[in-house]
Amino acid sequence: MSEEQCKLLRELQIADFNVVEWNLYMYTHPADMEGRKTFKEVTAYARKLRKYYESLYGPITTLIPSSGETSCTPWPWQV
Repeated sequence: MSEEQCKLLRELQIADFNVVEWNLYMYTHPADMEGRKTFKEVTAYARKLRKYYESLYGPITTLIPSSGETSCTPWPWQV
């Protein structure tokens, strides 16, 4: 796995973590409109980053169908 791929994968992991954290926050603070806005932003960013990563390196999981063709790069757990 290249250094660029590792960096992008790490950024995606951070983005996904933020989505989980904001989801938990919104569960306990459903009336927080500013929080809702932030949750939508971090979710959109994670989705965009995942799409970009998968366009370069192929699908990252088998749980979410990929919209594009798969590449011949190894899966994240194979490196």
